[in-house]
Order: sequence, then structure tokens, then C-alpha cells
Amino acid sequence: MCGSRVRDLVSPIDLEARCSIPTASPTVPAPVVPIADAALPAWKRPFLALESEDFRHLWFSTFPGTIAIQMGIVARGWVAYDISHSAASVGLVALAQGVPMLVFGLFGGVAADRFAKRNVLFVTQTIQAVAAIAGAILLLSGVMQIWHLALVGAVSGLGIAFNMPARHSFVAQLVPRERLVNAVALNMAGTNFARIVGPAVAGGLIAVPFVGASGVFVLISLMFTSVIIRLLRIRHRGEPEDGPRASPLRSVADGLVYVRGNAVMRTLLLLAFVPVLLGMPYQQMMPVFAEEVFRAGPAGLGILMAANGVGALLGSLGIAASTAFRRRGLLQMVLGMCFGGALAVFAFSPTFIVGMIALLFVGMASAGYQSLNNTLVINGAEPAYRGRVMGLYLLTNAASPLAIVPFGFLADAFGAPLTIGVAGLALLTTVTLVGLLHPTYRYVE
Repeated sequence: MCGSRVRDLVSPIDLEARCSIPTASPTVPAPVVPIADAALPAWKRPFLALESEDFRHLWFSTFPGTIAIQMGIVARGWVAYDISHSAASVGLVALAQGVPMLVFGLFGGVAADRFAKRNVLFVTQTIQAVAAIAGAILLLSGVMQIWHLALVGAVSGLGIAFNMPARHSFVAQLVPRERLVNAVALNMAGTNFARIVGPAVAGGLIAVPFVGASGVFVLISLMFTSVIIRLLRIRHRGEPEDGPRASPLRSVADGLVYVRGNAVMRTLLLLAFVPVLLGMPYQQMMPVFAEEVFRAGPAGLGILMAANGVGALLGSLGIAASTAFRRRGLLQMVLGMCFGGALAVFAFSPTFIVGMIALLFVGMASAGYQSLNNTLVINGAEPAYRGRVMGLYLLTNAASPLAIVPFGFLADAFGAPLTIGVAGLALLTTVTLVGLLHPTYRYVE
């Protein structure tokens, strides 16, 4: 038993206890990088997964879909403030999207495991297109109110809750296992690019008199429609694994039991939440740093956000190119430590230039860390549970707003630099301790 290769991640610590020698081998079978892939020019390696036609359609649908989501966030916030002139109303509208993601995220994972994933994506994109059309009609008719915006945001959040587990788990069915890291990192690169472009496009179009917020809502619906058309070109339907069909609640419970009994999966999911709670709130603090710390104004804010976005894009592409690196658990640990360390350097930067350079490394480390964590979670989950595991993993997106509120209070009380700096050091310390206390994780491939 101890000499056999362990395919299941469920009990790596039990394995160590039963063996007479320490377990130093990976708990996940290592992906074999084809010789042809390794021989390709360096500029081609980040894009290997795009050779799969179905993945290529899925990947190119990421751009309009994610850009549309980002545009919707900006447009709803703008209209909410324009109607009410209240920051609280803006927060309420933003919260309306996050609540369905938090409540229904696990059920989205059940749907991904139970139904053909392409069909799930088709339905969720249709829901989001309809929500955007409703927003445009309400604005054009002049009857839009705050509760309308909250409802549109809630419908969008519901679509995201069911879309993301299916989309992420679908990737594993569209590419060979040895290219999964590349595919996930490309997904992250596309998402980061869309997060840079989406808000800028929405803000620019809202300022155009004959377009405005209503035109942005119309454009969002058209972008989701283009996603639907692209999805119809995917031949692989993403059929679920065969097995007994329990009730949705029972399926959720089974997924939680599966994760609870899987030591490495528990660690990876913990390491998905840690940067969301300690690291990512720095993004919402950027206006504070631009205005009060660096005295750089709106132009400085744009430069800081651009540096962070460029770093994130480079970090994602770097992971996409690292197909030959084997000890990905160790690499993720190092990137997590770099994320925390670079964040602390940014927070305590004496000048704007130093802060900008530090943010470039923050973006690179955070995107690389998230890409690897996503890959290891997808790769380590049993196919029958993959959707539910991704539903649990993607609750990190819904948990993000929960972390922002206490950071705001702490920044008001102690200052943004001290708050973000201590959080960065706490992130570095937490990732280091997890790696030291869970040595099996460092060998995950």
C-alpha cells in the first residue's frame, strides 16, 4: 500500500501515518509535459491550451462575458449614486450582487456536477443578458429606482453563482491533463485583462451623451449574446459523471463531506480564502493611497491600477508558460509569500515610484498564486465532485465584500498604510505557516 502511487488526495496525512517512512512523494500524479510542448518557442508556451478548439471557444467567450460583468458593476454603481447621491445606496446595490453568489454558490457547483456544463453556461449567460436588457428598459423609460438596480444586480449575481463553477470545471474536460495548468492560467489572464478593460470602457461610455448608462446596459446584453453564440460552437457538452442523483441539499452535503475528508483540498481551499481576506482588500484602498498617501490624484490612481493590472497579466502568462515546473504546491507557497511581502512594501513605500513598482510585483504574485491555486483545486478534485468543489472555491468571490468593510474601519482608525502593511505581513506569515505545518502540500503537483 505504501509503495503504490496515491491517486486520491482524500487522506495524505493518513498515508504518512500508516507508512514506516515519511512520505516525500507527490500526492497528485505529476502531469507529463510532452516533448513537443517543451521544444516549442518560449512565446508559444503560454498559449498551448488554445490548440483545443473547444477550449478556444470557451476562452474567447471569457472576454465579453467578464467585461460585461465588470461594466455592469460600474454602470449600476453610477446610476445608484446618480439617483440617490448616497454612497450607502451604491454599497447596497453592490451587495445585492454578492448575496446570491454567497447563498447559491454551492448549488451552482451541484448544477455543474449534475447537468451538461455547456447547457448550464448557456442558461446563465441568457439570464445575465435578460437582466441587462431589463436595466436598459428601466433606464430608458425613466422609472429606474434603487430597488430596481438591486434586483438587476441580484439576478446577475445569481447567474454568476451558477456560471462560474460550471465554467471552471468545464476547462478540465476540454484540455489534456498535462495542459490544465496552461488552460487555467490563460483563463486567469483573460479575466485580468477583462477586469482592466471593463471598468474603463463603462466609464468612458457613460460619459458619452448619446450613450450613457442605458447604452452601457444595451451593450452588456449584446456582449452576453455574443458569449451565447460562441458557446454554441463548443462540441463537447461537458456531460456529468455517471452516478446516483441525490437531492440538491444532499449533493451539497456530500460535497462538503468530500472536502472535509480531503486534507490537501482543505488546505488549498483555505489558501484560496486567505488572500481574499488579507490581501485583496488593498484594491479598494487604492483611492486612499492615491489621494492621501502619495498625493497623486486621479491620474496617480490610474497609474497605480494600471501597474497592478499589468503585473497581474504578466503573472498569469508566466504561470501559463511554466508547463514543465513540477512542484506547484511549493511554487504557490512562494508566490503567496511574495504577494504578502510585496503588499507590505507597497503599503510602507516612501514614494509614489516605489509604490508603483511594488504594485507591479503585487499583481504578478497575486495572479500567479490564484492561477496555481485554481489549477491545483481543479486537478485534485475527483471528477464527480469537481463542480461542487469549484462552487465552494468560488465562494471566495462572494466573501471579498465581507473583508472590505472591516478594512475600511481599520484604515479610518489607524491609517491605510498601517492597515494594508500589517495585512500583507499577516498574509506572508499565514502562507508560510500553512506550508510548514502541512509539508504534504508543498509536494502537490
